[in-house]
Amino acid sequence: MVATVHLEAFADTALTRLGRETVRRYYEWQLVGPHDATNLGAFRGGELAGFCFGGIFRGAMGGFLRAHRNYLAWRVATHPWLALSPLFRDRMAESLRILRRTAKPKSPATKPRVQPFGILAIAVSPRFQGLRVGQQLMGAAEAVARARGFAEMHLSVNADNARAIGFYEALGWRKLQRNGRWLGEMTKPLV
Repeated sequence: MVATVHLEAFADTALTRLGRETVRRYYEWQLVGPHDATNLGAFRGGELAGFCFGGIFRGAMGGFLRAHRNYLAWRVATHPWLALSPLFRDRMAESLRILRRTAKPKSPATKPRVQPFGILAIAVSPRFQGLRVGQQLMGAAEAVARARGFAEMHLSVNADNARAIGFYEALGWRKLQRNGRWLGEMTKPLV
């Protein structure tokens, strides 16, 4: 069900272009991986209308890439036209950066930083948009984060997705600037 909502809500993403089974495997990893997550679903008439995956994700992308590297390589090899897509090439380059970064062992002297409650994914099926499903999911995720004592929440959004950005800003999220630039990260203080 989660894969279906993802495919409906994110028809133009690199993950979607890899197919339903890839999307299913991605969300399965988010459910069973070494995360400290709260995964929420909103149902209307017994049908999944939307979902939100929030919490602390350890290897959300890097772990998924490592766990499914052979399958993903096969998908790309059997779908060579994906290489023609600038979006897909950008995501492939980012995936390689993630794998290189996560392959480096962490220094034992490095003090772990306090992580915010992250929103890894939120999606509402287009058939249920406009019914406050997204607001309900984000409200429930915020309630979980507050109950668990988090001081802030964090998410990343495509910087070209004006509709999503407006949605988050209406809920009190702010763009996070780094070196005077905004690269799609948003934060929401909870204190």
